[in-house]
Amino acid sequence: MGHSRLDSVKEDLRTAINRHFASHRHGILLAAIIAAIVVRPLIGETATGDVLVIAIMVMLLLVALYNIDADELVGERGRVAQNRRLRILGWALAAAAAVSRLPDIFVHLRILDLSASICWLLFILFVTVNELRNVLKQREVTGETICAAVSVCLMLGYFCGFLYTFMFLLNPESFGGLAAGTPGHPTAPLNMLPILSYFSLATLSTNAFGDITPLTLQARYVAVAEGITGQFYLAVLVARLVSLQMNNAANQQ
Repeated sequence: MGHSRLDSVKEDLRTAINRHFASHRHGILLAAIIAAIVVRPLIGETATGDVLVIAIMVMLLLVALYNIDADELVGERGRVAQNRRLRILGWALAAAAAVSRLPDIFVHLRILDLSASICWLLFILFVTVNELRNVLKQREVTGETICAAVSVCLMLGYFCGFLYTFMFLLNPESFGGLAAGTPGHPTAPLNMLPILSYFSLATLSTNAFGDITPLTLQARYVAVAEGITGQFYLAVLVARLVSLQMNNAANQQ
């Protein structure tokens, strides 16, 4: 009897979430991504800024998990088991990313910074692939479709920003135009992430200004790969959205 009542409460909660939030889940995720990208430049390099950046990143993490949960709620029957496995994987990656970032509030150790960067790289890659899957399975162009498509582009830039930060942690001479810090006092990743995310987004949009340059072979090839990926994504995305819109218009006639 107790289990039946608990199941009923869970079902009612899922229905309420589906009715009020699931239909806007991609727009919510896009707002969280934009907040994560712009909060650091607006606040600057302060102790309060470090805490707020971590809080915004945790918010992005939670919104991304909600987005995956919502996909299960609105998913097709045959895909419920697959979505559930994705949700479990997402929670595991999110837990690792959240726990790895907490020590940054108190101490900066290279091994912890490297571990945190890897955890966040895996989580952001997971979210990006999940959003891309949502974009590709859409059958009509809506505001949510546009939000999901933009989210994929920004998450790709954010992913490469973390990747560049990881490369900087491994070798501070990977990029020119950056302050590598002083011996014994390396530059904190939270301070480098917004700078390298700026470089990433500029590279993704092929609008790099030359103030930051990749110097090592690995950094150069990652930057080239990001620029090519960004151009192909935009080309394929525009073609797909136009095709969907034309097909919908033809079906309505």
